[in-house]
Amino acid sequence: MQYIFTGSYTAPEGTDGVRCFSVTPDGMLTQLCTADVYSPTYVLYQDGLLYAVGRAGSGSCVHTFSFDGKMLTEHGRTPADPDSTLCHLSIVGNTMYAAAYGSGRLVRFALDADGIPDRTEIILYTDSSVHPRQEHSHIHSAFPSPDEKFLLVCDLGGDKIHNYQIHADGSLTELQQIITPAGSGPRHLTYSSDGTFVYAITELSAQVIVYARNTETGILTQVQITHCAPQERPDDTLSADIHLSKDGLFLYASTRGADCMAVYAVLPDGKLDTPVFLPSYASGPRNFSFSPNGYLAAIGGQYSNNIAICPVDCKTGTLSAPVCTAEMPQATCAQWVEVDA
Repeated sequence: MQYIFTGSYTAPEGTDGVRCFSVTPDGMLTQLCTADVYSPTYVLYQDGLLYAVGRAGSGSCVHTFSFDGKMLTEHGRTPADPDSTLCHLSIVGNTMYAAAYGSGRLVRFALDADGIPDRTEIILYTDSSVHPRQEHSHIHSAFPSPDEKFLLVCDLGGDKIHNYQIHADGSLTELQQIITPAGSGPRHLTYSSDGTFVYAITELSAQVIVYARNTETGILTQVQITHCAPQERPDDTLSADIHLSKDGLFLYASTRGADCMAVYAVLPDGKLDTPVFLPSYASGPRNFSFSPNGYLAAIGGQYSNNIAICPVDCKTGTLSAPVCTAEMPQATCAQWVEVDA
C-alpha cells in the first residue's frame, strides 16, 4: 500500500498537524487519520514508525508514532533543542540527526530497540554571511550518503555544507567544509544513486550547485552552478526542495514565490542541462516527493494550503496538471511512502 504523510503549520494546539492519506495507483487520495503535532515542518517514515518534528514551548521535540495502515498511535515525545524548532530528520542505523534551524544546531539521537529517540549530542555552528537572514548559522538539513558512511549538513546561515564521516556509534568527524557563494543559503541536497554526484539547492540565491563526489573519501568538488528560478522573478523568491527522478535522468528543484519547478536533464557527465521551468501546481512548493514508481509527484503548497498530485512524464521529465488535490493549512511537507501489507 502507498501512503502520503503530510505536515502543516498549526496553532499551538497542533490540531491535525500531521495527516495520512492512502493513495491509489492513479493518484487519488483518501484521508485516513490525523495526529496533533504543533507545526510539524518535516516527517520521516521508517520501519513502521513515523517521526514528526514539532514545536514545544520555545523549543522543539520529536514525536514518534506507530502506523498500522489505518491509524497513527503516538509512543513518545523526545525533547530536541530547547531554543529552536527543527526542520529536517534523517536516520542512519540506530542514529537520528535533526536540523535545528533557529539555533544553528545539529541534534543527534540514539534510537532504542523500539525506535524511540534519545538525545545524545548537540553540535553548535557559529558562522554567518551577507544576507539579512544570515546573521548566524541556520542548519536546514542533514543528508546521509547512499552508503550511509558520510553526512552532509547544510548551513543556510553560514553559506557552508559540512561534510562528516559517520562512525559506528553515530558520532561524526568533520572531513570538509564546502563554502557556497556568499548569500546563497544552502538548504537541501540529493545524491545520485551511486553517490558520485551531489546536487544542492540554495534557498536565497535560487541556484543548484553540482558537486562531483569521491565515494571512497566522501570529498566533494564543485563542477557546476546554475539557476533554478527564472531571471525575472518576484522579490519573495525562495527555493526549497530538490530530488532526482527514480531513474536519475532528471533533476527537479522547487521554488516558492516564483512558484515553479525547474526540471533539468542530467547529462552523462553528471552535470545539468539548461532548466525548463514548469508551474509547480501548488503555490509555495516547500516540499515534494515522488511515488515509488516515479510516475506521480506529491507537491506541498505552503501558500495555497494544499497538496497536489501531478503526473510525471518519465521520458521528458515534465509535470502535468494535478489529477487530485487535498486541502490542508500551510502544507510543509508531503512524504510519499510504500508500506508492506
